[in-house]
Amino acid sequence: MKKLIIGSAIVAALSMGGCTSNEAMPTSYADYVDGAKAAHAKAVAVNNVWKQKKMKKPYVEDYLAKAEAAKAKGDEAGALKYAKEAYKTANAEVDQMEKWKGLKAGWEK
Repeated sequence: MKKLIIGSAIVAALSMGGCTSNEAMPTSYADYVDGAKAAHAKAVAVNNVWKQKKMKKPYVEDYLAKAEAAKAKGDEAGALKYAKEAYKTANAEVDQMEKWKGLKAGWEK
């Protein structure tokens, strides 16, 4: 009985993991930058931009600027690192926007 339960749990976990990422992940620096800019534009459209008060630029724009500076210096690994960070942050902004779309405050009826 234990083997049946453990086996079915493993099969269920593997089958759920295969369907989680249907969209293609970017592979190059340009793909990451384009994806980050597109996702950040969606977040800007609904005013869901992640930024601290003292920062001059939002996080995504800051990471993209660092990526371009590293690219200009010839540091491909650093440029890709910052481009990936910008991509991750921009997609998190959009994900937050999508999850909070139907929520209302507790005092609203």
